[in-house]
Amino acid sequence: MYKHNKVLIKWLLSCIILIFTNIVVIGQTTDTTFTFSEQEVVKLDSLIQVHEQTIDIQKEKIQLLEYQLFNYKLLHQQDSLHISLLHQNVDLLNDRVNLYIDLNKELRPKWHNKPVIHFILGAVTITTSAIVLNLIQ
Repeated sequence: MYKHNKVLIKWLLSCIILIFTNIVVIGQTTDTTFTFSEQEVVKLDSLIQVHEQTIDIQKEKIQLLEYQLFNYKLLHQQDSLHISLLHQNVDLLNDRVNLYIDLNKELRPKWHNKPVIHFILGAVTITTSAIVLNLIQ
């Protein structure tokens, strides 16, 4: 008997819930019909056309701006690459300058290759040979 009462109560609750939901649904589905005059229809049609045109124009603007953004990104990449190559060029030119400095140091006449030293050595050689020849004779 207890189980029978429990089933009955569940059945009554479900019926009450269904009745309330039907009342709410019926309350929301009231028949609302509108009648528009011909001028209002023309006006609404022209408004819809204007809005469609503005939407189309905005879509075109968006496409153009996206294309422009793509071009700016591409330009940025190219500029970055160009700057990188210029930095590399500067580094190579600095290396070249350093190599020329080293080459200049290597090719610079040593102390024994200076003309003054050659003149003094020549004079000493001639004088020494003259003294030796005088002593031999």
